Amino acid sequence: MIILCKEMVLKTLPQNHPEILKIIEDVAVSKYLTEKWLYQEPMPDSIIFGIEAGEEIIGETALKNIRWYNRKAELSLFLKPEFQGKKIGTEVLIKMMNYAFNTLNFYRLEAEVIDYNEISRRLVEKLNFTLEGRLRQAKYHDGKYYDILRYGILKHEFEKSLENAER
Repeated sequence: MIILCKEMVLKTLPQNHPEILKIIEDVAVSKYLTEKWLYQEPMPDSIIFGIEAGEEIIGETALKNIRWYNRKAELSLFLKPEFQGKKIGTEVLIKMMNYAFNTLNFYRLEAEVIDYNEISRRLVEKLNFTLEGRLRQAKYHDGKYYDILRYGILKHEFEKSLENAER
């Protein structure tokens, strides 16, 4: 217990304390809480797929940091070097985007790209992701800091890009 003043103290509570749950029922409080607070039932925060070529696993693609209530996730991909540059990444990401938007009914996907990763930058831009922000010097690698670029795409933007590709 930590005493703040004569009338107030901080004390540890068990998770899902009934009095706390009652407080968050009030919209004046709940509108400021993240969905992790509001929906505490265990839902996966990631869906991970291995990418196979024959019997060999050549990489991974995933939906991470899933926010089910907000219908969004971060899309990620990596491949073994010998499988890069062969349009596999493009094909995999299109299938993942289709799965996220049309099977899981997500509304938004995000991607993070380290600014020195020109191939990934071109890939997400080719798939019509929009550059939405830059986290300055947020990635430390090999004795140096690099920016992380934040991209996003909305479901209707993905659908429009598919229509344009079919023409």
